[in-house]
Amino acid sequence: MHIIKSWFWPGVITVALLTALAMWFLTDPIDRELTDAANNALDTGNPWASAEIDGRDLVLKGIAPSEEALAEALKIVSATRGVRVVDNQATLLSLAVPFSFAVTKSDEGILLSGNVPYGDARARILAAAERAMPGIEILDEMAVARGAPPGFFDLVDFALVQAAQLTNGEVEISGETYNIRGTAANSNGYDSLNAALHTALPGNGKPGEVKLEVPASASNN
Repeated sequence: MHIIKSWFWPGVITVALLTALAMWFLTDPIDRELTDAANNALDTGNPWASAEIDGRDLVLKGIAPSEEALAEALKIVSATRGVRVVDNQATLLSLAVPFSFAVTKSDEGILLSGNVPYGDARARILAAAERAMPGIEILDEMAVARGAPPGFFDLVDFALVQAAQLTNGEVEISGETYNIRGTAANSNGYDSLNAALHTALPGNGKPGEVKLEVPASASNN
C-alpha cells in the first residue's frame, strides 16, 4: 500500500493540472470565436452595440438609439450559435422632452445647439447650415438624443434659411413650436421673415414667440 500511495496522489494532481490547462487553452479560442460571431452579426445594422463572451454567456453593451434597435440587437446575439445566456447591459439613448434645437447667430458666427437625432443627422444639419450661411463659422454643440418629432428636419431647414436673414438673433424649435427672435438684415428681410411665418410652417411646426426687429438704419429711412 505504501508503494501505491507514493505514486497515486502525484499522478492525480498531474492529471488535474493537465486537464485544467487544456480547458483554459480551449476555452479562450471558443470565447474569441463566439465574440467574433456575435460582433460580426451586430456590425451590419447596429454599430452602437458590442458583445463580450464569458464562457458561453454573452454580455451586450452599448447605447441603443431606440427601443427597436435594442430589441433587434438582443435578437441577433441571442441567435448566435453556442451562446447560452445573454446579459443585457446596454442602455437607451437619453430621451429629450421636449426635443429642442436652436440656431444662434452673432458677430462671432453660428451656434447650433439643442438635440440632434442619432446617425447621420448631425452631418446633415451641418451641411444644411453651410448651404444656408456659407463662409460663416459654425460651432456645433448639439447633443444626440431620442424623441425627434416627425418633420424635424424640414423645420430645421426652414429655421436655418430664416436665421440666414438675421444679423443676430436666435431661431429655436421646441418640440413642434417655432420661436424666432432677432434683428433682420434689412427691411426686405424683415418682410420676408414675417411673410413666411404667416404661412403653414413645414414639419408640422406651430408658431410660438415671434420677436423681430428691423435694423436702425432701415427704420430711419
